[in-house]
Amino acid sequence: MSLRPFITFLILLLGLVAITQAQSIRDNKTCGINPGKPLRNAYGPFDYTNPSHASKLPLVITAHFTADVRTLKRGTTNRTPHGDIDYTLRAIPNYHPALHAITKLEARDRRALKEWEIFTPSHYSTKCYFERAIYFQPNDATTHMLYAMYLHSIEKDAKSAEQMYERALAKQPNHTELHYNMGLFYISIGDLEKAEYHAKVAYQNKYPLPGLKNKLAKAKTAK
Repeated sequence: MSLRPFITFLILLLGLVAITQAQSIRDNKTCGINPGKPLRNAYGPFDYTNPSHASKLPLVITAHFTADVRTLKRGTTNRTPHGDIDYTLRAIPNYHPALHAITKLEARDRRALKEWEIFTPSHYSTKCYFERAIYFQPNDATTHMLYAMYLHSIEKDAKSAEQMYERALAKQPNHTELHYNMGLFYISIGDLEKAEYHAKVAYQNKYPLPGLKNKLAKAKTAK
């Protein structure tokens, strides 16, 4: 009896398993957002910027956003940190450290791809986590800033990043770290006039890191 039909079936089955594993377990078309209705989760969701929610956060953070997860070394409930970050951001959609972590994790996952591979998030896409965070708490300027940083560094979309930075600035004009990061952004796209303005505001507000000042001086010298 020929083994060819069995081998063909086995190859097709393995291919189906591989495809299934490559698919996201979340809806990255809607991002789990039902317009006009609140986000839902078994625990929470809670607002990271709302003091009245502060007592609810440690239960999530201590169990799922450990130091190993934050630094992307490993997960607490799985081998990789993806699931724990996903749980954290479903329970606390605008938890800034987790939004920063998922941005770094996507960058790492993309670097690991072979030339022919297409990036497929295992859970929500990073863009979805940001869209959910903004939908959940639209007045959180820091979330907008982190989203702008993602759009610029990972998506390479300077136009959308600038628009998101402007939205953040409109919500919190005196956000010192926002001015610092906007300064870095404008240096990267060659707009030194705007970079200098944001640097001035950041350092007038006593921002401690000298990186923007140094990069601005170097950019002016090279001009």
